Amino acid sequence: MEWRNRWPITIRWDRADTSPAGVTVVERVVDSTAQLRHLIARARADPHVVAFPYRQVRELVGDEPQHCRAGHAYAGGSATWPVCDWWPCSCGGHLVLRCRRCPDVLADPPVAAECDTKGRATSP
Repeated sequence: MEWRNRWPITIRWDRADTSPAGVTVVERVVDSTAQLRHLIARARADPHVVAFPYRQVRELVGDEPQHCRAGHAYAGGSATWPVCDWWPCSCGGHLVLRCRRCPDVLADPPVAAECDTKGRATSP
């Protein structure tokens, strides 16, 4: 898994009949600054757009690990499904999976040197 930036933007028109979509509010989410710049430029050029607030959000994307590092599957009932925890961090945070069959602890995404997870280790 990894962290990705996304930008939700809400474009508001003065009236529905002046909007290309025929509504006064359109909400979009873009995945790049180029896409965001394009939407902002279009909104600024339209005299009927009254607001276009946006914000940056970080989303954890990708598949969760299916096995611990010792090879035990994270599947099935409560006896094998990992114990999940969350470590807050300046990078956005880490999903922590603890294997129920062995002492393996896996942080995903991996804890990097610049992370500040309060000194927690990624292995027992």
